[in-house]
Amino acid sequence: MPDSDRDRSPWHIVWTYVRAYWHWPVLLVMGIYVYQQYMPSIELAAEGRPAPTVAAETLEGDRFRLEDHRGEVVVVNVWATWCPPCRVEMPGFVDLQREFEDAGVQFVGIAVDRGGAEAVRPFVEEKGVNFPQIVDPGLAARHFPGEAVPRTYLIDRQGRIRYEHSGVILKWALDDALERLVREGQ
Repeated sequence: MPDSDRDRSPWHIVWTYVRAYWHWPVLLVMGIYVYQQYMPSIELAAEGRPAPTVAAETLEGDRFRLEDHRGEVVVVNVWATWCPPCRVEMPGFVDLQREFEDAGVQFVGIAVDRGGAEAVRPFVEEKGVNFPQIVDPGLAARHFPGEAVPRTYLIDRQGRIRYEHSGVILKWALDDALERLVREGQ
């Protein structure tokens, strides 16, 4: 077989890419490992400040009122479909909603996409998001202001914001904090 034909074989092309880009998956795994090792555990505020009064229509057309969830632990996540860290943390939130549903924990998302429901609905359906989503950048700006997304807020059973975080939050760290808040209210 002439050299020119061998150079175009599928295996040669694959091997060329593997040799050229092998370091990217290794660096990704190393980065995740380091992040998990050094991300501090969530420190809950002793008292916290009162959560805002929030009432809005969800993506499904239902009415969501934060005060209706007094007596539950509420996780508010301000996010966007165009935000890579938001997309990374969403599957963990879906898992945690399922795991803590019977313990009195309610997640709610506030999407800040300017494209509205048309931009958010396909993502929510594709990822199987199992908690209410509010699509309202103005609501997020008024009640949960901040410069960055994602932003996550933990609200205790008495309606006090006990923790807020800008940036991606990993499932294991949030799991631990939710367990502590659930035990607190028992």
